[in-house]
Amino acid sequence: MKFNTNKAANLINDKKLHFCTLFVLQPVIKGTNYSEYLNSQNESALEFITDMLEKDVSNKKNSENIHKQPNYSVLKWILETGWLDDGLNNKYDEILDKSAILLTKKYNDISIINIIVEIIFSRHRKGLYIHDMVWALFESRSIQSLIITAQRLHSKQWRDVKLACKLLGFIPGIDIEFNKNRVKPYLVFLNWIEENSSFLNYTGEGFQQTPTPEPYAVSLEAKYLCKISAMDNPKPLRLLNEESKRLEIFKILDKNTRILLSRFSFYLFRQNYHEWIRWINYPVEKQIRIAKTMGGEL
Repeated sequence: MKFNTNKAANLINDKKLHFCTLFVLQPVIKGTNYSEYLNSQNESALEFITDMLEKDVSNKKNSENIHKQPNYSVLKWILETGWLDDGLNNKYDEILDKSAILLTKKYNDISIINIIVEIIFSRHRKGLYIHDMVWALFESRSIQSLIITAQRLHSKQWRDVKLACKLLGFIPGIDIEFNKNRVKPYLVFLNWIEENSSFLNYTGEGFQQTPTPEPYAVSLEAKYLCKISAMDNPKPLRLLNEESKRLEIFKILDKNTRILLSRFSFYLFRQNYHEWIRWINYPVEKQIRIAKTMGGEL
């Protein structure tokens, strides 16, 4: 009997074990004395499973505070070995959701974005719940998350394209009616990300708050002054005295004018830095005049 117990423990602790197997076997493990033979990874994962099965975790946005949280390596093992069995049951999917949220929100891990996007689109095709996994994607606060999502705009499956348009709907020109336009949505995305990637701020907005979230917003102030804005940890811009004065005037302009000036400023900054220096030091009325004359609709 001891031989069988040891053999079973060795199989459970095998390095090639997938999380799904542990999840399915957890009632058996808990009902025997095998649990005392588990390695630290499986013991932590089993505690996580038990906690998720037994505790009320209906407050999804605070789910990172679950009791007996696994460490980074265990969470990554859960997601990397468990995602192919996504859809096993609701609780299993919920554990994957929480693991993904913790990995992106707490540990800032962007290496799992491909997996997260794969899960989101696979679930959506099946009509399953995606909001928490989308939240995990947004919480990565990375350009990579947008780029990988945008690749689904190429999909041959219309349902994937619709979801990609919805996730990227905060970008002007990308919507499910794109087929009425001649410009393909992926080209719209590429142009937009090239122009705005250095000036994005994370808003924290997700499907839990609104059916049309805008998780990222362009900082028109940073774009106008051509100062990089850190998307993952936005801080007040470091401004010189003259820059502060310019920004005070800029902020009271109407939104369309601010968009015009910020776009033209960034365009000129990339084309001719010396001309940009001259332009940015003009009074704002002259800046507007030049921006309109030289092609504000860039």
